[in-house]
Formats: sequence, C-alpha cells, structure tokens
Amino acid sequence: GDSYKHQWKALSGWFLGPRGENHDVFLDTFKALLEKHVELRNNYFPADPAYITDEVRKSYAFECEVQEMKDVLLQASVEMGGNVPFFSPRYQAHMCWDNTLPSVLGYMSAMLFNQNNVDSAASPVTTLYEQTVGKQLCKMLGYNIDSDKSPIVGWGHVTCGGSIANIEALWASRNLKFSSLSVKNALNNEETSKILTPDQIEKGLSTEVTVFDEKSQKLIGVSLKNCTKWQLLNMDVDEICSLADDVVKNMEVEDNSIESQFKTIIETESVINLGLFDFLKKNGLEKSPMYTCPANNHYSWPKGGTILGIGSDALIPIGLDKDFRQDINALKKELKNCLDNEIPLISVTAVIGSTEESAVDAIKEMYDLREEFKEKGLNFALLADAAWGGYFKTMVHGTAGTEPKHSNAGYVPHCPLTPYVEEQYKNIQLADTITIDPHKSGFCPYPGGALCYRNGKMRYNIAVFHPEVFHGADDPTMGVYGIEGSKPGAAPAGVLMSHNVIGLDNNGYGRILGQCTTTTKLFYCVWLTVARDDDPFVCVPLQDLPEGYTMESAKKLIKESMAYKSMSEVYNNKEAFDFLKACGPDTMINTFGVNLKGNKDIELTNRLQIALSDAMNIYVGSSAKRVPLILMQSGFDAKKHGEGLTLFKEKLGLPKESVNDLNVMVNSCMNPWQSNESIFLTGNLFRLIVLNCIGRLQDEAVKHRFIVVSDIDPDDNTIFMEYVTDMSAKEHQYQVSVKVEVERSDRRSLKKQGKNSSSAIIFETVGMHNLYLLLHKPEKEGFQVCGSNGDAITLHVVDVPRYQKLDRSSTVIYPKHQTYFIYGDEKRTIMSHVISELPDFQQTVTLSNKPHSLSPELLDLGVMVNLTDIEGSPLVVDGEIVSPLQRASYDITFKGELFSTIKTGISIDDGDVYFKAVDEK
Repeated sequence: GDSYKHQWKALSGWFLGPRGENHDVFLDTFKALLEKHVELRNNYFPADPAYITDEVRKSYAFECEVQEMKDVLLQASVEMGGNVPFFSPRYQAHMCWDNTLPSVLGYMSAMLFNQNNVDSAASPVTTLYEQTVGKQLCKMLGYNIDSDKSPIVGWGHVTCGGSIANIEALWASRNLKFSSLSVKNALNNEETSKILTPDQIEKGLSTEVTVFDEKSQKLIGVSLKNCTKWQLLNMDVDEICSLADDVVKNMEVEDNSIESQFKTIIETESVINLGLFDFLKKNGLEKSPMYTCPANNHYSWPKGGTILGIGSDALIPIGLDKDFRQDINALKKELKNCLDNEIPLISVTAVIGSTEESAVDAIKEMYDLREEFKEKGLNFALLADAAWGGYFKTMVHGTAGTEPKHSNAGYVPHCPLTPYVEEQYKNIQLADTITIDPHKSGFCPYPGGALCYRNGKMRYNIAVFHPEVFHGADDPTMGVYGIEGSKPGAAPAGVLMSHNVIGLDNNGYGRILGQCTTTTKLFYCVWLTVARDDDPFVCVPLQDLPEGYTMESAKKLIKESMAYKSMSEVYNNKEAFDFLKACGPDTMINTFGVNLKGNKDIELTNRLQIALSDAMNIYVGSSAKRVPLILMQSGFDAKKHGEGLTLFKEKLGLPKESVNDLNVMVNSCMNPWQSNESIFLTGNLFRLIVLNCIGRLQDEAVKHRFIVVSDIDPDDNTIFMEYVTDMSAKEHQYQVSVKVEVERSDRRSLKKQGKNSSSAIIFETVGMHNLYLLLHKPEKEGFQVCGSNGDAITLHVVDVPRYQKLDRSSTVIYPKHQTYFIYGDEKRTIMSHVISELPDFQQTVTLSNKPHSLSPELLDLGVMVNLTDIEGSPLVVDGEIVSPLQRASYDITFKGELFSTIKTGISIDDGDVYFKAVDEK
C-alpha cells in the first residue's frame, strides 16, 4: 500500500463510511464506470441497430414497466432498512462490517458484464482476474509463485466462501492420500500392458519413492514395486503430487497420447472413479481414513466428512488448551494412535483465527510434529483454516513504522500482533492448503472465499476436465478445479480491485487490521472493567491478563490511563499501550461471559447470555431502531473445549467440575475508526442492558401501573404512557416510556375515564406480569389494564422508546444539569425526567411543540436533553422535593444528527402530567 505521513487517514478513502460520508465518491465513480460500460456496448460493432428505440421508450407499456420497476426497487430499499446495520459502530457481533469501496465498485462494474468464471470462454477477463487474485493471496501468505525459484509453485482460486474452500481442501487431501496406490495399481492394470512394453512397466514400478522403513527405522528410497500399502499411504505430499509424472519420466514415455492414456488408467484406479467403498475394498484397506481438527472447528469440517462419504465421525476432535488453542499434546496422542493402529490419516487442520475464541493454533509446532511422525512412518496433509484470520498476514508484511505522537481527532493507532501470533503467521506457509476469506477480514462482498495450495499440483486430484469448460492445457480456466460450477466473475473482480487499491501489506490491509486490533484490545479492557464493584454481576473476558498484572493492577491502569481517554492519549502512554499490545484475543474477536454475583447455576448463566442476545440482536420481523448495541451469543461445548473451558467457568464463579455447555457473548471488532471514548461509552450502554436483562430473569410477576401522558390519536388510536416507578419492590424500579394502541371498542371507555378524572389517568394491569415480557409480547396479543372506574381496556404495544432498570450503583451521582428524555411523534411531544441518584423525582410534562432542530427521526427515537438552567440535584422546598420546572420555557442542549451539540428551547404545556418524589422509603 501507499505510504503517508498520517497513514491512518488513508483508510477514509477506502470505505463508504458509517454515515455514508463518501457517497459522492461512490456516485461519481460508479457513474463513470456505468458510462464506460455503455460506451463499450456502443463500440461493439457500432453499425448494429438499436433495439430499444426512442419510439419504444415513449410507449405506454415501456413507461408503465419502468415506473413499476422503480416502485418495486424503492419499496425494496425501504424494506432493506430492516437489515442488520453492519456499517455502524454499534454493530459488534458477527465477522461482518462495511465493504471496501473498490471491492463494491469493482464488483458492480463487473456484474454488468455478467461473466461466468466456470469457463474462460464465458469470462476471458475475470478468469485472469481470478488467477491474479490467487497469485496475490499465495504470495501474501508466503507460497512461492515463481517457477524459476522452485518447481513447487503455489496456486489459488476464488470460491463462494470458506466452507466450500475447507471442503475442497479436505477433498483434495483425501484424493491425494490414495493417489500413490492408484499409480501402482495402474502399472499392474491389464490395460497398461496394451499401451506400454513390459520393460517400461518394470521401469515404472522401479520408480523410487521416499518412505519409512520398519527395519531400519528411518526414511529411505524404496521402489514402488516393493512398497507396502501403508508406506504408500504415508508418502510426502510433494512426492505424491509429482509421482505420476515421475513414473512417466522413468518409463521414458515420449508419446503424449500414450502418456494421456496411462494417466486415464490411473484415474480409473482412483478413489475419484471407484468411490471410497470400492477403492478400500479393492485395495484391502480395512480401516477407514480419519482426519483431525481442533474441537472448535468450523461446521464445514464435519460437513466435509459427510459429503466425502467418510462420515463426520471420521473427524477426530483435538481438545483445546487453556488459551483455547489446539492442544499439541492431545494432537500428538491422536497421531500416535493412528500410527500404532495403522489408521490412514488424511489431514491435520490448524485453525488460524477461530471464529468464537479468536485463537490462532501453533502451526509451526504442528508442522514440526508432522516432521517427527514422518520419521516414524505416519504422514498427512497439513491444512490451515484461515478463513477469518488469513488477511492478518498482511500485518507482518512491511513495517507499520514508528508513529509520531498524535493529538489529532479521529486518530487510531496501529496495534501489532502479539509475538506468539506473529510467529504463527510467519510460518503459515508451512501448511499445504490455506483457506482465506476476502469477504471476512478482506472486507469484500459476498461471495468471496478462496483456497490456496502450497503445491499447485495438488489441485489436479480434484480436477474434472469436461470439454464444455476445458479447452486444452493452455486454457487458463479455473472452473475445472473445485466444487463449484457457475460462479460470478464479479467476485474476483471486486477482490482484485480492493487488493490493488489498498495493498496487501502493513500500509494497506495491515493498517486496517492493525487499527481494528487496537479497538479489539480496548474492548477487552471494557469487558474487564464494565461491572462496577457494587453491581449485581461480573463480566469476564476469555483471555487471561498479560503476564505481570493482577486483576487489581490491570483495572487500575485501565480506569486511570485508558477509560474515556482519546486514542492519542492511550498511544502516547507507554504503559497503557504496552498493556494493549499484550492483552486480549489473537485476532479481533472478544469472547466473554456475564454471570450474576454468587451464582453457581450454569443454566441461569446461560439464560442470562440468551437474554442479552435477545436484547442486542435483530430478528426477522423486528427493527434495529430499539437495538442500540448489537452483540452475538455463542456457546462452548463442554466435551470439546477441555481445559480452557474448565478454567473459564471457574473465573466466572461457576463450578469447574460442571459438565454443562456454556453460553458466551462475542464481540467482533471490524471498525477501524472507533474512538476510545465511544468504546467505553458502548461499555456503559452494555452495562445498562445487563441490568435490564437481570431484571427480566429475576423479577417476579406482579401488577404494574402506567400513567397516560398524551391524548389519544384519533387516526391510529394510540396513546403514550409512562411507567409508575416505585422503589418498594425491585419489580417496579424501572423507567419506561411506551406507545400503545387502544382497541377501538375500548376508546369510549378511555375518554370516559379522562372526563371523570381531574388528574392523570393511571392504569393498573389486570393480572400479574413480568414487566419485560408484558411489554415485549407480540403486538397482536395485547394486555388488559383497569382504570379508577374498574373498566378493563385492552392495549397493544406499538413501541417502547425507553426501558431502563434504575441504576442502583453507589457510583451514580446527580448530573450537572437536570436531564430529561424527550420523545413523541408528529402530533405529540413528551418530556420525562431521568431518575439518577436517590432521592430524586419522576416527572412527565407535555411540550407545546417539537423543539427546534429536533428532527422527526430523533423525536421518534427519543433523545436525552439537559436543561442548562437547572442544576442536577432535586429542588427541595420545606423539606419536600418539588418540580424544578417553575417556568413555561427553558433552554436545552442535546446531541443531534452527526453528534452535533444542539442548543434550543422548549415550551411546556400548562402543569405536570405527573410528578412524584422517588426515594428508598
């Protein structure tokens, strides 16, 4: 990537932006691309006639269809508002974020050509793009791509995703495992004797390969003829890849057609042709092949076993160590079992960035282990699942440089990988295949996975040279390899444009991921300190503290030197930034658990994580409007996660001997711009959500009271209500603002109660309810309330602008100025006081109109405002708390659009709708 004095600013040109800041860049660029596309259409045989003529374009049918298209697409655009806002800093869940501008524009531009990369004849340009992407990824990951440097040349291609790439890697490894037997069997096949002389066949069988010799207990050269089946099943990957060519060379076959016929015979003897059952049976192999993956493997690995016919039980799960990485000793034990019992082992998988624990396996140790077992007679393919973690290799290409001290707004420093993780990335090229997803940490659109082979010849074991898509040895087609058939040429086009613009080094992708790593480490600090000392819960990150720190010293450093500081202040504080570099997960995903203090019931802990997930996620039919923070819930399997899970349960205060699975929260950090202040504000928002969820789980079903704070809207029969806060029971310690629809048949009863009451109408629920469940029922169910006259009215919840359990921490203090919550709709504006430290008061008033500069969208959402004329503590007269609103108008400030500070005024309607002092008594 290009180098700049302020490298962090370069990122701003690579994305549309969380608020669409670069929409003009997007529109201008796509307009130019579209115009170029139209120009290309016109320049292709320009004498050809137009088919959509001006006359047709003026026709009624044409105009109707175009209008319908616009209507349908605009409606869809409205519906798309219900999608997950991956672009927002409030989204911290799955491994999804905004796509890079060059990848989106490149994809859209290529999509107009609708190329199909299954066949180069259907994609002459985008096929070459895919080839180039494959070479770029191979080079970035550390594979050789220059045949002049080594005969072993890497090869890569684009897939629809990491699942397909993983299954392809397993497929290629399985076919490769049995390939040596196929070559030997082909030499003994009767059909071979028809095209080759006995002398040639003998030379072929005399081809020497390196295998383990039981007698000498070392690797030696042995002829194919004298190799046992077990020896052939444990040859080196590179030797297997070149075996057929080596045999042909030894046989001195110079006729290309004879060579082709012989290789066809090899194919007839292969597992590809015979199928696994018949192949094993023909070769007298009684034990089915196996493969290993760490216990936290992606679901594509067992799926691959079922697809390949070896079954998901063929997967040997390797337990995890205390850092949730693959336990090397456990792997060694399983390898010894395969060796001792002569079980064919297809492959061993290292996960380079697990999608829950964010762990990077020790691939160098795994490679060394293969070398050790190779010397004992057991060999296998080493596969790397770096679908999530692959692009982190860019962080070790080039240098991030020494950054000058910054005080710039918006500055985010580059945080390097830990020494352990960096060492694994420096050795990732030891794997025989690497799965990598441009549509994950490459920030490219779906579908965009990829698989890279260290030895490109390994792909020949899965090739299907069908004449429809293969046009000879010189054809650059990609479609004959892999699982997919048709696939969009737009996908590699987008990836290539992103690579070329951003760069696959520390100035480019490494810079993005380095800044994301900084935010990841800061979120780790948030989860470590989010629970206050007197809160009813604990929050525990998965990873241990850096060496040399106690919990007390770590929290002290975070609170004094990091919390709510600017990024510049954190970066310029050596102790703070050194702590950041050492703490947290391997690759940008924080996993943590929340538990009630003193709770030993793991099922209650799991229910709490589920409640948190419900409160912080968007589901089909729901809206993001009332989801201020989005995190993900996942789970750890007690049988698979081993020592790490046992220790983590203990840190959460749960019985370590428990055999139950554990639910956890997951926070993926893919926003390279998030300010540190907003990170800690996000933590405080999370804390308030936890308090709500604890109430949801622990509150008993009781009766609840609501104050009607607005007139009924005759158009939709809705009213606004405020919850009656009462400190006498924990079930009533909430502040809630709710919009409900009154059933049409009950409208007259509501008006009657209003006429008969000189004060605000107060409803009480019919029957006992948990408050959260009451307000989050499906809208069609509704609930019943009664007023002073005893008439029951049915209400249906339309919206809940505010739902907050009162914060009872001793750290809560009165604000500098009185704080209120303003909300409403186009006809009604309501202002409700925000209770803080006790004693305080509950108060609701209506405003005569919407405050100036408060947009309809913000009014609908609801905003916190400060009344700058009134100090934050309650107004006390003659020992009683009274209303601080002694005038009809006040100045307020609030955060408006784009976080701007708005100063304006409010006008209050006559009198309080409701006022009550709130205290512990």
